[in-house]
Amino acid sequence: MNRPINEDETMRPRLYRYRLHRRDALRVLGLSGLTLLAACTSKSSSSEPDSTATSGGSSGDVSTAVPTTSSSGAATPSASTTAAATTPPKQGGKLAIAVDQEPPTLDPLASPSAITFTMTTSASESLLFLTDKRELQPWLAASYEATPDGMSVTFKLRDDVTFQDDTAFNADAVKWNLDRIVDPNFKAGASLSTLSGYTGADVIDPQTIKVNFKEPYAPFLTYAASPFLVFLSPEGTQKQGNEVTTKPITTGPYRFTEYVAKDHATMERWDGYKRKAPWSDHDGPGFLDSITWRFVPEAATRSTTVETGEVQVATPISSPQDIARFKSSKDVKIQQADWVGVPLVILLNTQKAPTDDVNVRKAINQAIDKQSMINTLFAGTGKEAYGYLAQALLPVPDLKDIYPFDPDKANQTLEDSGWKKSGDVREKNGQPLKLIFNTIDYGGGPDPTSEFIQGQLRAVGIDVEIKSQARPPFYEDNYNGATHATTIFLRIGEYDSIYSMFHSQYIGANFNWSRLNDPDIDKALQQGRQEMDPDKRKQLYADLEKKLMDVAPGVPLIDQYSVWALRSNVSGLKFNGFTYPIVSDLALS
Repeated sequence: MNRPINEDETMRPRLYRYRLHRRDALRVLGLSGLTLLAACTSKSSSSEPDSTATSGGSSGDVSTAVPTTSSSGAATPSASTTAAATTPPKQGGKLAIAVDQEPPTLDPLASPSAITFTMTTSASESLLFLTDKRELQPWLAASYEATPDGMSVTFKLRDDVTFQDDTAFNADAVKWNLDRIVDPNFKAGASLSTLSGYTGADVIDPQTIKVNFKEPYAPFLTYAASPFLVFLSPEGTQKQGNEVTTKPITTGPYRFTEYVAKDHATMERWDGYKRKAPWSDHDGPGFLDSITWRFVPEAATRSTTVETGEVQVATPISSPQDIARFKSSKDVKIQQADWVGVPLVILLNTQKAPTDDVNVRKAINQAIDKQSMINTLFAGTGKEAYGYLAQALLPVPDLKDIYPFDPDKANQTLEDSGWKKSGDVREKNGQPLKLIFNTIDYGGGPDPTSEFIQGQLRAVGIDVEIKSQARPPFYEDNYNGATHATTIFLRIGEYDSIYSMFHSQYIGANFNWSRLNDPDIDKALQQGRQEMDPDKRKQLYADLEKKLMDVAPGVPLIDQYSVWALRSNVSGLKFNGFTYPIVSDLALS
């Protein structure tokens, strides 16, 4: 997700990687991504992050366009995103987490994949922190000030931070990391999209840096709190060479110490961490001695490992049977939170027949029973998506009634546009209504999501061929527009996440795989980046969602949940405002 999405091996399409064109930072979109999430019961009526100012003991909400300062207080996670601890956390112990795939790299600045950020969020740090209530707080920055025009942000850095190799974290280190991301010789991942329009950084003094953009860039403060824009030791990274891909040197409370390909990665508590993390209620590093991430692609095996105690935590959990069993178990509990960003969607190629016909695209929207998909494939761990931004990020109730499940209406839409039944498959001008659906082959057989969609569309006379293949050709087909459809989701907690999906400059890159080229939508996406008033910006994106639904470059399917299974003696799992897990406060009782 390259791209920022994690591929769930059995139940979900994981297409969130980024193919960031290294030669031009502007071609790399704003992930990822994405990103990305709000807690399942948190208030998300406004997706604009709040900056909580706590200077002089008072607090208030300010928009990202207004200068803000804040001391580095700790954020208290809400009950909706924190596993209740039955006993006070104890120090020590080793814990293992089973995840569904191996990351392409552990260098957070080079990765396009959500699995990397799942693993590195608790070992790395950003300038700001986005809480599960979508409030911005200082982190590596002690304070920050954004100019009203949105073209620069000045960060005052903390003076008590060092990297895990004991070198200094300072303005020079921040600048080195930012410049590394946009260096055309560096294969940046999701991080590149966070710096769209970056023109450089000015080191004012050792603890002050000013980050500049060529035009107003409203999303930047949110991205400055993302797991995609974190900081590595300049000195250590240059010395270690390729080892940065398995043992990045960061500033966080845990550091990676071991990596065994196709098996596991281990991070150990770094006792040099003396500060209080924004999400934590205690000073210093985590409670556990070590956390091992085990790569377990097979869903049933992943569930079994946590059930037997071979691992203490596992994600994703998607089997209806497993979830039902764990919810009634005394030994295993389920914890979940809403993903923010772009929900699971089908992207439809708007430049390749027959999906170049808007009526075909609209009929596909009408023909898919999303709730049935949620019930049968996702064990109810999600809700119907109505737009291209998750409801937890931007709820737009009016979208709900645009494309309700209605196969009769889908049939009529196709009939009215000249696609006539000829046996089971419709035809027009002698051409069958046939789509090629592009998916990744993870070695476990055809993707259930694509098979479900295949059956739904067949019922209205659309023939779907599933093309299941390895990642490299999968991406090349998407970049080249060689197929008609694919699925994607982006774990990015910003409205701007749809810029890369639908702006014409990303045709042939991540993630405009629908190959949408619409000047009005391009203009609205650009306005969204430049509008600094939060209320106006929110309305702009709500209006944009309605335009996109009319053009139908895809099919919003499911607002997904991040679902975790934990042994009953595990406490302290939290999520940030991007719905990435924070495991540094996990403890065993």
